[in-house]
Amino acid sequence: MRPLTPLLLLAAFVLCPASGFAQRGLLPSQHVPQEPVAAVDPSLPESAQQRIREMVLSHPSLAGLEVQISIGKPTRNIGECGQGLEFAFASPQGRPWGAFQVVVRCNKPAWTLGVPVQTRVSGASVVASRYLAPGARIRAEDIMVVNGDITKSPVDLVRTPTEAIGKAVSRPVTQGGQVLLNNLKEPAVIKIGEAVQVQITGRGFQATGEGVAVSGGAIGDSIRVRMPDGQQLTGQAVRQGVVEVVIH
Repeated sequence: MRPLTPLLLLAAFVLCPASGFAQRGLLPSQHVPQEPVAAVDPSLPESAQQRIREMVLSHPSLAGLEVQISIGKPTRNIGECGQGLEFAFASPQGRPWGAFQVVVRCNKPAWTLGVPVQTRVSGASVVASRYLAPGARIRAEDIMVVNGDITKSPVDLVRTPTEAIGKAVSRPVTQGGQVLLNNLKEPAVIKIGEAVQVQITGRGFQATGEGVAVSGGAIGDSIRVRMPDGQQLTGQAVRQGVVEVVIH
């Protein structure tokens, strides 16, 4: 092996340190310190939460009921708005029972955020104390009042006995089943085949007669009556056993 010449030794001494300095010169560029990114806190301030609670509790459907309200995190930072916040239900036609959303609007253009809200509603409801068949007229002993969670109950839930007693059931209700307003109707005051009093009113005259009910119904229902001469008239049930016929 031939020994290095003085010229090659000089080149190695000059090039190698230069390369090392160049390498060390790159090190600082490989670690550039960055400013820490501030975390966005999407939680609502207490003042905004209080406004949501007041809006929910003022809804007419919650009058007289016990309500527990849970407010979730909004979809964006409310601090971006500042003043001039407006609160509204995302679905104004609905009722704030269970899970729903409140919309918060700012005085800035196209600035809104959504707030998830959950309510638990407790109160009284009327249930059947025995099986109620269609057409059965509800008596006080047929129903009872229970208290509990009614959050998922239908809108037409009967909540007081006076709303149900004396009315007839249009659909069967199982024992312990909730009684609903839309499944109740006024009992029939006119029955098919029974004798009824007919009050006839026309232009300038009034008359009273008797007939036989061809159809039956409750107060306000349309009733057909057969008169003694065989003629049939159509009138309105106004009370027990009485049909009013108006001739124009």
